[in-house]
Amino acid sequence: MMKKIFFIFLFMAAAVVAVFPFVLHVPAESVQGGVITVLIEDALPGEAFEFELVQGDDVHSRTNAFQTDVSVEDLFVGLLGVPSTLRPGACRVSAVSADGEVHSSVIRIVQKTFISEDIPLSRSMSSLRQSDDIRKAEQWRNLLVILKTADSEHVFEDGGLDLPVKDYLRTSSFYGDRRRFVYDDGTTARSIHNGIDYSAEPGTPIYAAGRGRIAFSGERIISGHTVVIEHLPGVYSLYYHMNSRTVDENEMIEAGGLIGTVGATGLATGAHLHWEVRVGGVAVDPEPLMTGDIIDKDFILSNIEEQ
Repeated sequence: MMKKIFFIFLFMAAAVVAVFPFVLHVPAESVQGGVITVLIEDALPGEAFEFELVQGDDVHSRTNAFQTDVSVEDLFVGLLGVPSTLRPGACRVSAVSADGEVHSSVIRIVQKTFISEDIPLSRSMSSLRQSDDIRKAEQWRNLLVILKTADSEHVFEDGGLDLPVKDYLRTSSFYGDRRRFVYDDGTTARSIHNGIDYSAEPGTPIYAAGRGRIAFSGERIISGHTVVIEHLPGVYSLYYHMNSRTVDENEMIEAGGLIGTVGATGLATGAHLHWEVRVGGVAVDPEPLMTGDIIDKDFILSNIEEQ
């Protein structure tokens, strides 16, 4: 008799799960270089989810769900970066639960206008960029491992980000700039600028754009003295070409904390800070994150209030 009751209970539990699957909320649109806030509700306690941004057969951004101070027990949030190169039009945001249940929703990607620029390089900078030093590829692979890590427990900063250098001279390059490097021998190579460059005097203080964990502090061939801060699961800010670093890996830093000074180390034509933000492994436009929150809390609250 007890065995029969047990199987009836299992059947009823399975029926409840089938009737009440989790619900996926995705905004109607985003922009090239934007950040998509994804919301899941009616999730089971302790359930884990992975989010993907897909166009055609290609996955362009991937991250894990987490909970924030605006979440309740059955609500999970995820953040996906939109590449500046993603084709405008329809994309798909998919949520995959740990047991393989998949929900998808369509989102429209809006085109953004980017600047084109030529950057002449000196002989030394040309050699640095053109060299086939295997350490460059190795350093990039190691950095990608960090940037594609999304630990659901690492919720350090869910507000906005602050300008990391206060006393800068000018903004010398913008996010998404379509670049053509002109080498000293007249040949050229094309690239896309993944951050914002702030020209400043050598030694100008650089501050953490938000609270977080120092995920990397070291020297790299291309980016010189580099600091990477983890703010949220899959959300990182990067600081390149520094003259000095004042933080160590795994150290916690508050927003506005000193992390180093401006320099011209690595591939740099002059003293400046290259500041970059990555979400789900994708470089996004930092500008909107200085005027609003990283997480779109209005989107979350509006969907909660509709219930």
